[in-house]
Amino acid sequence: MKIFAIVVTYNGMRWYDRCFGSLQNSDMPVETIVIDNASTDETVSYIKEHFPEIYLIESKENLGFAKANNIGIRKALDNEADYVFLLNQDAWVEKDTLSKLVQTFDENENVGIASPVHLNGEYTGLDWGFVWGLPQNAISDAFLGKLKKYYISSAVSAAAWLVSADCVKKVGGFDTLLFKHYGEDNNYCQRLIYHKYNLLINTTCSICHDRTHRQGKDEVEYRDKLLKKYDVYTKVKYADVNNSFNFSHLRWCQIKFLIKSILKLSFKNIRVFRQNMKNLNLIEQSRTLNIKGGQIWL
Repeated sequence: MKIFAIVVTYNGMRWYDRCFGSLQNSDMPVETIVIDNASTDETVSYIKEHFPEIYLIESKENLGFAKANNIGIRKALDNEADYVFLLNQDAWVEKDTLSKLVQTFDENENVGIASPVHLNGEYTGLDWGFVWGLPQNAISDAFLGKLKKYYISSAVSAAAWLVSADCVKKVGGFDTLLFKHYGEDNNYCQRLIYHKYNLLINTTCSICHDRTHRQGKDEVEYRDKLLKKYDVYTKVKYADVNNSFNFSHLRWCQIKFLIKSILKLSFKNIRVFRQNMKNLNLIEQSRTLNIKGGQIWL
């Protein structure tokens, strides 16, 4: 069995020892591929010196999360990977995390992605982003002391995903037509469901995602601004291939919006109209490709 861990790095010196060290100590052998997004700190030299076993791909530009991961996934598939393990640079695994995630595939049917419980960096609670993806029955079961080993979820952060090669070959990589920063993992979960795979949370294993320092009001506001800037909310909603949308009607709504904007001499809204029409075209292209599936985006 061949497992390739894929880590995208960018100026993350504070985490590398814990992240890569934890992969070295895993009870399940794993090869690591790092795609560095043009870090400006000592990332590249540090990895070369302290983790020479890592296959390091140095990008000359910041490719974003989606495209950089796709490069790693492609490399893993070309080397006959059975699984790819996506891990954030600010996260680390426990010794038995990977072996228990593999069990998820052995003990369940139609699994495309297995994810562990995501703890915060201090081991004092759940990662604040992970809580959003927890099924309600899991929360109830935990409170009542009846926690099950596995739960099907509709969406979990890609901070720690074990993805089967079969799933990647059917669903593809992250959608780089629509997503560069944020939203790509939500979109992938939608496509996973469309292609009849399940995302399972294995409650018997965990990782730590060290972003507690970013959960304050400033981080929430910053994240919301980015999501709006890149139209992530709109893209995630209308790119969902599990739902049908009348794009002719959506375009007509935009035309009416344009007419009102012209009458009001709102040049800002005219620019918004152009961007919205561009997004609708891209979303339709994306949906067509993602419905077809296969090794797209890689």
